[in-house]
Amino acid sequence: MPTLMSAWPVVALLLPALVLVSAIVFLAKGDRRAFSFLMALLACYLMGALLMEFFVFMAARMARAGTAQAMPVLGAGTKQLLETLSNPRSIAAPPLSLPAMAAYSVLVSYLWLLVTWGVHLRGKKPGAGKRKTGKSNRKAAKS
Repeated sequence: MPTLMSAWPVVALLLPALVLVSAIVFLAKGDRRAFSFLMALLACYLMGALLMEFFVFMAARMARAGTAQAMPVLGAGTKQLLETLSNPRSIAAPPLSLPAMAAYSVLVSYLWLLVTWGVHLRGKKPGAGKRKTGKSNRKAAKS
């Protein structure tokens, strides 16, 4: 566990680079199915960032006027989400807490990336599709 905690920022920040490289490879090879798997992963993170922005905005709406929380900065929620994801203490957080869920999401994202590569590598080989034969199973009609 201490090794994982010391390497956690690198593990969390390497994930976007791996996703970007994978997306470029999938687009270059023309594998739209694997690319759509990556887009689903990115959509999940985009929704998470938007939810964090919403929570920061709602906290600002409920804060007292004149306090620091009453003046939110655009991107503060996304920054907070990224800091939580790359924080090594989020691994040791109590289960089902927001930091623990953020740490689990990084690990699940690596699993999702492995599944995507599995889908890509298991894909159809060129020319291995179903071939049509010249003969038909139907009988010719009599005139």
